Parts: sequence; C-alpha cells; structure tokens
Amino acid sequence: MIKKVDANQASGVLSRLLKNEEGNIIAILAAAVIPVIGLVGGGVDMSRLYLTQSRLQGACDAGALMGRKTMGVGTWAANSNAASTQANRIFDQNFQTGAYGTSGLTRSFAESGGNVIGTASVIVPMALMQVLGQESKEVEVTCQAELRIPNSDVMFVLDTTGSMGGTASGSSETKISGLRKAVKCFYEALAKQNITDITPADCGETVDPSATNTGNVQLRFGFVPYAVNVNVGRLLPLDYMADSWTYQSREATTATDTNATAVYGTESAPTTVSTVNTPIADTAWANTGQDITVNGVFYDWSSSTTSSECSALSVPPTRTTTTIGATEFVSQSPNTPVEPNATLTKTYERDTSSSTRSYRRQFTANSNPSKKGTCRLQFRDTGQNISTLTTRTTTPITWVRNTYFAGWTYKPVAFNVGGLKDTANNAWRTSLQLPLGTDGANTAVSWNGCIEERQTFRGPDSNPSDDWSPIPATALDMDIDLEPTAGNAPTQWGPMLTSAVWERYAVNTDGSGNRSLSSNRTLNNVWQSRTDGFSLPRPGTNCPTAARKYQTWSPTDFSNYVNSLAIGGNTYHDIGLLWGGRIMSPTGIFAALNAPTNMTIERHMVFMTDGETNVISDDYSAYGIHWYDRRQTPTSSAPSNTQLNDMTDARTAALCTAIKNKNINLWVVSYGNVDSATNDRLEACATPGKFFEATSVASLVSNFKQIAAEISALRLTQ
Repeated sequence: MIKKVDANQASGVLSRLLKNEEGNIIAILAAAVIPVIGLVGGGVDMSRLYLTQSRLQGACDAGALMGRKTMGVGTWAANSNAASTQANRIFDQNFQTGAYGTSGLTRSFAESGGNVIGTASVIVPMALMQVLGQESKEVEVTCQAELRIPNSDVMFVLDTTGSMGGTASGSSETKISGLRKAVKCFYEALAKQNITDITPADCGETVDPSATNTGNVQLRFGFVPYAVNVNVGRLLPLDYMADSWTYQSREATTATDTNATAVYGTESAPTTVSTVNTPIADTAWANTGQDITVNGVFYDWSSSTTSSECSALSVPPTRTTTTIGATEFVSQSPNTPVEPNATLTKTYERDTSSSTRSYRRQFTANSNPSKKGTCRLQFRDTGQNISTLTTRTTTPITWVRNTYFAGWTYKPVAFNVGGLKDTANNAWRTSLQLPLGTDGANTAVSWNGCIEERQTFRGPDSNPSDDWSPIPATALDMDIDLEPTAGNAPTQWGPMLTSAVWERYAVNTDGSGNRSLSSNRTLNNVWQSRTDGFSLPRPGTNCPTAARKYQTWSPTDFSNYVNSLAIGGNTYHDIGLLWGGRIMSPTGIFAALNAPTNMTIERHMVFMTDGETNVISDDYSAYGIHWYDRRQTPTSSAPSNTQLNDMTDARTAALCTAIKNKNINLWVVSYGNVDSATNDRLEACATPGKFFEATSVASLVSNFKQIAAEISALRLTQ
C-alpha cells in the first residue's frame, strides 16, 4: 500500500563514495541516513495505514449490520430511510471525521436483493515517507450484511379461547382477526413469500415480500391452537391411544314384567282320534228343475211327449261323488292357558260325504186325451254317508317375563373405544358405536380429535404452589418425551367423547312421587326413569382446530389453515404448552420428524395468549370433568375454581422451564388488556428477552414481525 522509493539518485552517490577511498566519513554517513529514513518511515506509515484500514472496515461492517437490522423484514426506504440513517450513524460513531489525521472521508450504504452493501474511503497522510516522495495514500473498504434465515422450526401455540372473539383495543376488528393477520405477517417476514389475502399495509410495509431465502434452508411451521383442550388425537399412532377409557357417562337400566307372557311353540302334526260314519237315508225322486249337459250330451228336463216317446228318451248316467270338507277347529284345552300350563291341545274335525245319483224319465198324461202329456227328468241320491275324522294337535307353551328399557343409571362407565382405530388402513375413524342411544341402543358417538390426558399427579391438598417444582415422577402427562407403551393405559391417551359425558345432580322426590333434579352435584349414581320429566346436563367444553406437526407450507395452505382457527372455551395454558413442547421436542415421540440427521435446526415456540388462566370445575377438559373425576386434586373434596387456576398456573410454569430446557427459544406474547400479575407470569415463562406485550392489533403484528426478524440470523457476508 506504500509506493516504492526511486533510489537511482542515492545509488549513484554511494557508488562514487565507494570508489573514493579518501576519508569522507561525514559524507558517507549523511548519504546513509536517506535509506534508513525510508526503511523506518515505511514501517511507521504502513502501521498507520493498517490501523486506519482496520478501523474503517470495522465502521463499515457495523454500519452495514445496523442498516440491515433496522431494515428488518421491511424495505430499505421504509420509515423515511431509517435503515440508511442508522447505518451512517453507527459508522460515524466508529470512525469520526479526521480520525488518525485522515481527510476526505466518504461512506455510503445501499440495499440490493435484501443485502446491505457499504463502501468507505479516506485519505491517510504519510509522515516519514514524504522524504521519498509519497505524501498520502487512499484507503478504501467494502462491506456487506444480510439477514439469513437458518434451518428453523417454529411452533405456534395460540390461545383460541372464547375471549379472542372480543374486539381488540383501539380497533374495530376482533382479536382473533388480528391474530390471524399477525401470524400471516410473521410467515411473510420469515418465509419471504407473499400471502394474497393480506396487504403490505396490514403488515406495516409498502411492498409485498421478495423471495430472498436460499433454497437449501429448511423452514417449517407447526400449530397447537388451545382452549380447554387441544386437538391432537389424529397426529398420534393408533397404539398410543388406549382401547378402554372411563367416562362420566350412563348405562341403560332394564326392568322385568310382573306377569309372564305365553310364548307358543310350533304346533305338532295332527294325530287321529276317531273316524265316525253316519249313513244318510235315500232321497225320493225329484225333478231336476233344469236342463243337464253331461259329457257334451244335452238332456232337457221337461218336454211334451207321448208316453212311448217319453220312455224312449235317454237319461244322464248314474254317478257316485265324494266331497272332502274343510278341517275345522272344534276346541282347545285348556281353554285359556295360564302359568304353569306347558301344553295347549287343540281338536279338529273334517267331514267327508259320499253318494250315488241316478236319473229317470217320469211321464204325466194330459187330462185332455187329444193332447200329449209331459215328460220330466228326475233324480235321486242313494247310498249316502258322512265320515267324520277327528284329529288332535299339541303346542308347547313357554312362559317368559319381558324386560324393557326403564331408564338410565348415570355413573362412571368404562367403554371399549378401540372402534375408533381402523387398523386395516392404519387410520383413525371419526366415530364409534356405544350403547347410549334410544332405550340403550347403540348409536354413533363422534370424535373430533381432542384427547384426555394420561396419568397425572393428584395434589395432596388445596395448595398446588409447591407441587410442581420439580415435576413429580408420577405425573406421566408432564413428561414431554415419554413414549406410550401399548397395553399400558397409564402411559396412553384416551379420546375425548363429548356426547358420551354427563354431569350428575341429586334427585328430589315430592309427596306425589314426582321427581326433579336438585341443584346439588353428587358423586353417587343417579337413576333417571324413562318417565321422568328431566334430563341431566352436559359439561362445558371446547375442541379447538386440529393441531399440525411441523411441515413446510405454501402461502395458500398456510393462510387457509390460519383462517380456519376457531374460537371458544376457557383458558388452559398448560395443555397448550404441554402439547406444543411434546410435538416439537427433538427427543420425544416425534423425534424422527423433528431431529433429522446431519442437520442443525433452531427451534422456536411462539406462545400467544390474551389473558389469565380460567379453569372451571365443571369443564370437560383433558383431565375429565374436574368436579367429578378429580384426577389432579384430592378426592376428598370438590375442587374450587381458584384451586384449579392456581394448579394450572403452577403446571404452566413447570412446563415453561421444561420447554426451555429442551434448548427451545420460548417467545411469549401477551395480547390485549392483560393484568400485571399474569404478565409477570408470562414474562417469567419466556426465554429472557423474548417477552412482548401487545395491546392492539398493530402492536401484535409488530411484535410478531420483530420475533421473525430476531429468528433470522444477521451475518456479514463480505
């Protein structure tokens, strides 16, 4: 960086001195001073040049970093060129005008493709090198900084309770609408991809994001919306869910008829009792009274003839006929069966009649001899007989007392819930059949994916503040990494079946026998007759939008999911944090997804809530119905809401510590008008320096963008 000295003149003088051997010592020493000054001056001035260059480079780097950090996920010109202003300010703080005797200082910063590029130059005056004709030297440096996203997993644990439907402070939109906007702006800031249903203005920007992430960066997002519960069941393998689970439910109650009912068996084949023949006297000759045709031959029954002509007329042939009558019921024994009659005997009769019919002609002379007489066709029956056949059958009688649906017994009931598992297709079904329908018939009970937690720790008293630090060993639910064991129910989860659960209240009976529900809960079994005019109530509950494991998201899919977030229910922070930590843990049940080999991943949980814990004793939660199941509180007394809130806060604090111990950056955002005590707990939950308070939609969006900016890694690239 220092020009070479032209030493031609000096070398000529030295040559002449060498040739002159006379005692010119003073002249020789004077000539030697010049190269010595050059050597010493070159070292001194070179040190000044290196010092100036190092300080100038440091100032340029500091300015580029500050400019890129100020720019964040926005644009270079945003906020009246604030990024450029900050870059120059930091440069000037690190290298002041005239430093080290320099002059002509120039510096400039600009942005290109998301990178901040800077240049700086200064003139350094030479001290001793001026002897050799070098008066000054220009030093110039360049610098570049970028916001580079490392491989990152981000888990959103989002409060979607009913209060999120309220209006956000200073805005006409609801808090859930503001949350949806903030999460989308976070995605745009970190993923550098545009979501079409929000505008740059929604995110406090002037332009949509540019796709500046490098292609080899893995960026994944997961979601755990929470309220009373979490919807995680369908993320689990089939054998992680128990096949039998006990619910505060009901069983059909049956009763038996007082009087037995006869059930008749198959009637036997008839057996002959007797056959009785009854002869019938021959009939007298009688006119047929009508013409007869037999085998196509016509016989008139009356004609005008002479006696001889009448005798010559033919008659129908004689015929014998047999007629079998119907079998007719005659009697039964006993006439009216009563218990314990075991057989019914019935008697039947059937008549078979037979006879022979013959014909003749009968002439009757006219009273006037001059006229013809009348010839008539006559018949008579002979050999008549009636044969009566009497038969008998037997029918077995069975006496039964019918059972019928009498009502319901409300109590804890263990159901086989394995029907939710479609083992053939390794998939979850959406419902199963349980005997909870009309009159105890099987009916479809739906499952929306929420769960009941595995074995937990039951506090010994009403003060849970000292129960959860450290987490008790028996609290299997609080072990984020514990993998269930097939067939070991305490380590497994159960399905939350909202339509299979009831609360129990004592029943009052008045002097007339009328029954009604009281206002007193009871742990006793409660019987409800089918004729009672009341029904037992259901507990309050909520099942949020289904959680998602880590995945890469297209802008459309990400937006559609965020838009689907539903609200409702009370606030149970612990269940949200528990499953957020469980799903994202690199050493837990999803380790194969969360900790791929040969890859370093930064892990972040963004936990957002709009309020304090709100646990109600008759909520149907991941731990059953608190008042009835008492899985977390002493069984000897009913838990109060205050006790349950304190317990949940203590569990939440323990989970915050467990999550941070997994080397997870825990960002916590308090949203809305949250009281100071809750904010203190939330700040203690967060990784130090990673707690934010948002009172409005605008501040929530800003906080989420700031988190995205801090997740991105600020690096010098030149």
